[in-house]
Amino acid sequence: MSEFISDSNFNELVVDTTLDNRNDEGPMTLENFTKLMVQFYELGWMRGSGGAMGCISGKELMISPSALQKERIREQDVFVYNISEKTEVQRPPNKRITVSSCSVLFSLIMKETGSECVIHTHSKSANLITQLIKTDSFEISHQEYIKGIYDPFSGKALKYSDTLSIPIIDNMPSESQLLEPIRGVLDNHPQAIAVLVRNHGLFVWGPTWESTKIMTECIDYLLELSIDMLKNNIALVNEGAFEKEDNLSEKLRTLMFSDMAPV
Repeated sequence: MSEFISDSNFNELVVDTTLDNRNDEGPMTLENFTKLMVQFYELGWMRGSGGAMGCISGKELMISPSALQKERIREQDVFVYNISEKTEVQRPPNKRITVSSCSVLFSLIMKETGSECVIHTHSKSANLITQLIKTDSFEISHQEYIKGIYDPFSGKALKYSDTLSIPIIDNMPSESQLLEPIRGVLDNHPQAIAVLVRNHGLFVWGPTWESTKIMTECIDYLLELSIDMLKNNIALVNEGAFEKEDNLSEKLRTLMFSDMAPV
């Protein structure tokens, strides 16, 4: 693909450095980035050389390389860009290694949503659920792990009784060709924090790398659960049992998700 520094969305991307402290564990580091790649591989999200992640850390944007085994990525293999100066700070020593083809999708999502992190998985559950559901969205309600999902409209976590809705788009021959379909999701579903790609996988984005990791874990669990529910003829959405919260202040959550771990 062409040099990422010429990408229009990257060139329009602006980072708010006054929000550096909203990660409990601090900004993303190259060490943590590569450790997460290994973890995601072990979870079955990034087998082979598939899957990718992009994270903003201070004034820099880190993006995983293309066509490298994720469990073997070294710190020097991660592409790093200076967002303010629109320059490439680091690239792998091997000049044949290119930045992930998802990079243009990451910059679009970050620019449009203000997200600091985007994770793209190829999990089996994300692939299979899109083949079982023939509509253009996945929906599930009344599950505990829904409380692990951030609501960008309220700045809080979703409630147990809320319905989580994730748009589904059709797959394309390459990730970069998903640019316009994902732009359509961002335009038509401003509350979305994820998108499923049929026969392919999942993209999740959030205000911090920690929240994005948590949401990806929760969503993958819900997708796996949904497959078993469908096999047992259990409805994914409980239409007749919606609840109203009398005291919303008790449900307030920070962008850090410090008080929202499922129990």
